[in-house]
Amino acid sequence: MDNPDYFCVKCLISGDESALVVLYGKYHRMVYFSALKMVQSDETAKDITQNVFMKIWEHRRRLDPEQNFAAYIQTMCRNAVFDELKRIALDDELKRELQQEEPSDENEENEVRFRETYYRLLHEAIEKLPPQRRAAFEACKLKKQSYDLVARRMGISRSTVQDHIVKANKFIREYISEQGDAFLVILFLILAQG
Repeated sequence: MDNPDYFCVKCLISGDESALVVLYGKYHRMVYFSALKMVQSDETAKDITQNVFMKIWEHRRRLDPEQNFAAYIQTMCRNAVFDELKRIALDDELKRELQQEEPSDENEENEVRFRETYYRLLHEAIEKLPPQRRAAFEACKLKKQSYDLVARRMGISRSTVQDHIVKANKFIREYISEQGDAFLVILFLILAQG
């Protein structure tokens, strides 16, 4: 057989988590360094790497074991980088547009109401997180502590902290989207970025 990952991918498709661990061990450095080369940010490259492997797990039933897995994961990495760069560009553009708007009493009142709604929904979403995920999110995102520091303080690995942050961000985004509207989700993404 020409495809060295054939059996591992077949096991992954059937839900074998150890197959994901094997593939992660084999390819995570390739994904990380490819992402790092394009985004020039260690944290962003690590987040992209984790997201790529989470997507592989979530969409494992769509995999084709006959397909070259190395090429597949490289394409996923490139697409994830482009998505992240587009998101960052949109965030920057939206920040500039929001800063250029003429202030008025009505705009200021709407902004206050909007921010109050956003912070209420954000607080509700954070409260609904599992305790350890909430602690990791609050430390990293609200207190701006590094993943390494949080991992040491919580007695968990850095990758577990990253996993908590990715899953917390996803949950909060979905919660705000369900409870609010699209602009609140965009506001969350902007504020989470900076």
